[in-house]
Amino acid sequence: MKKLTGLLFICALALLAGCQKSGPKNAPEINAHVIDGGDPATDGIGLYLKSDNTQQIVIPINLPADYQQRGINLPVAVKFVETGQTTYRGFNPHPYTVVYIVSVRKL
Repeated sequence: MKKLTGLLFICALALLAGCQKSGPKNAPEINAHVIDGGDPATDGIGLYLKSDNTQQIVIPINLPADYQQRGINLPVAVKFVETGQTTYRGFNPHPYTVVYIVSVRKL
């Protein structure tokens, strides 16, 4: 019985150690703006991030609710990773890169 209890404890410990979440460690923090580009249902591009340095526009898939406001144009510091996906929005014939936000904070 003692061996079974010890074995179950070791299995549970190994399972918990394997479930720890870790974010990407190499995502640089950049300054950007969260901007409302209009409702996608009416040919807008929705909420997007626009880099202050490169003017690159990316579409976040997990923007926190605090930043999802109509008419928003807010400066932020953000870390994100590209998902490898693209999406078409509005009348732009070129696809936008889809990103996953690691962290975001207001400036």
